[in-house]
Amino acid sequence: MKSDASCYHEMLRIRRFEEKVLNLFSENRVSGTTHTYIGQEATAVSLMEHIQDGDIVFSNHRCHGQFLAYGGPMKLLFSEIMAKEAGVCKGIGGSQHIHYRNFYSNGVQGGIVPNAAGMAWAERLNGTSNIAAVFLGDGTLGQGVAYETFNMAALYQLPVLFIIEDNGYAMTTRASEGVSGDMASRPRAFGIETAEVTSNDAHILSEAFANAVSYVRGQKKPFCQVVHTYRLAAHSKGDDTRPAEEIAAHKGNDPLLVMGARISEEEKEQINRQVDLEIEEALSFAQAQDIHIIHPDAATDYHTSPCEGSVLNTTDQRCASSLNAALDELLSGNPDILLLGEDICDPYGGCFKVTKSLSTKHPKQVINTPISEAGMIGAGVGLALNHKRPVIEMMFGDFLTLGFDQILNHAAKYRWMYADAVEVPLVIRAPMGAGRGYGPTHSQSIEKFFVGIPELTTVALSPVFDSGALLKRVLTYTSSPVLFVENKKMYGEKLHILKDHCIGYFHVEETGGLFPTVRLSLESGSRPDAAVIAYGGMVNPAMQAASTLLMEHEILLDVIVPSQLSPYPVDAIEQFTEGTPVVGTLEEGTGCMGWGAEMIARLAERANHKEKFFRAAARDLPIPCSVKLEEAVLPSADTLIKKVLEQISL
Repeated sequence: MKSDASCYHEMLRIRRFEEKVLNLFSENRVSGTTHTYIGQEATAVSLMEHIQDGDIVFSNHRCHGQFLAYGGPMKLLFSEIMAKEAGVCKGIGGSQHIHYRNFYSNGVQGGIVPNAAGMAWAERLNGTSNIAAVFLGDGTLGQGVAYETFNMAALYQLPVLFIIEDNGYAMTTRASEGVSGDMASRPRAFGIETAEVTSNDAHILSEAFANAVSYVRGQKKPFCQVVHTYRLAAHSKGDDTRPAEEIAAHKGNDPLLVMGARISEEEKEQINRQVDLEIEEALSFAQAQDIHIIHPDAATDYHTSPCEGSVLNTTDQRCASSLNAALDELLSGNPDILLLGEDICDPYGGCFKVTKSLSTKHPKQVINTPISEAGMIGAGVGLALNHKRPVIEMMFGDFLTLGFDQILNHAAKYRWMYADAVEVPLVIRAPMGAGRGYGPTHSQSIEKFFVGIPELTTVALSPVFDSGALLKRVLTYTSSPVLFVENKKMYGEKLHILKDHCIGYFHVEETGGLFPTVRLSLESGSRPDAAVIAYGGMVNPAMQAASTLLMEHEILLDVIVPSQLSPYPVDAIEQFTEGTPVVGTLEEGTGCMGWGAEMIARLAERANHKEKFFRAAARDLPIPCSVKLEEAVLPSADTLIKKVLEQISL
């Protein structure tokens, strides 16, 4: 256990740092926001006493004190908050989003909880004695993903320590008004061993954390430590609505007063001088650094590797069996690949049977999850951060909305806001589309809500591509999060076979690159009258429309099929549509603010303004039940034919 003087010194460093940061804000020397740890310093200092080099710590928006107690350099934290190039994340993350060694923080309440559990899961799979510790505020107990994570941590026996810091308030809302019942009873309901302590005494807290960490490390099971404390400063800068007399009453339990009473005035003076000097030197260092500059022409690096060869389909196979064979091969070749999802294990083998027999062959790598979309995607993020290659199967792509926060604010942000220090090679397989009569919540094509997310790659299966080959490319050559869109109507259908550079009567041209774009033309070498860009379940209707237009109207329509939806493959598509007088898109998703609208906008920005553009998409309505009713909402070959004829007649 640390000495009284050592504990006092560590807590005073945090206190003086936080006070200096608040001063910098009041002087307009930094911008944005900050959430100080004033009054709670004893918790972080006491925990970090028991954290070892290989352990992982996940913090939240109130992370400065935990970062400093972990051993993070003060001068780099000052630099980060001041948006300097020398910052711990080059000034990109700022006050709330920090990564240093095995320390991580993010500003979204609750979202970090499954990330930490996923990182602990990776440690368990690797057979180490390392643990993950994650800080929750009392307000986080209002987040559903926290309970999804409690459940998964208990089910899979993950070595994760949940630390609930109950400081009495979630921003300005009293804990008694936001958390019903007993806090400790919540993790206990999931079978998680839980302890409570009410103290600002670093030694008492150290004893509690010694027990908690020892349990998690030794038993390799989750543990929850509830710490009842009090925040002496505002939630963030000046937003404090608490009664002044209430704050004054708690100041008597200030952790610095508690520990300071045990050391001499001479020791305190010496520590004060040391800390003041460190603050001055660290701030001077930060002030002397250059502001980080993000160049406007800098392209986002999606961390994809070059890849040779074609992914066009050349064998007689169905989409689902191609994916199954690819997953089997990938799981056999890489023990770090994990397949997680609902009902994916035998005997069921997944809702669309893509994972049939895989759990029997690879029982340690194919894992059924609870119905916890946010939790399983969040755990996948943590697994990916900790060097695993998780593949999450969504039962239906519609359910991605339940895990949207994990994709937008976690998976797709970590690499960028941590200044390239981490990678998140997460793959989410999403069955999309209608055609089976499943109705409004199980038949949607919602990829348009994801293609605009920076740092997220979206890849779509189409019947001209070898489905398994595309999946293998994703899992072999990418290190960024990928949304892998699988049109569910395709699962049972045979893929088109490429033979002698043709698919049926269509001549085929393919761009290079990891995720190529293909042009299908009924007259190779001829200038088309129009071109349509389509993917997934819309490729076959587009090919049907092209045949009808040529035979009945002598109009040559090229069909352009991208395998990558985002980042938008504008260069490849422009290469195939240059000089074509009419260019359109055909998509199964709704048209308003759709993928096609953005594609046309990007082409129009580059065009010579002589081209005509059109969009064909689903009507802006929910998908009705029954295949027959779907026809009134979804686009078809006839829809496309009508659009092309309208444009050419103008």
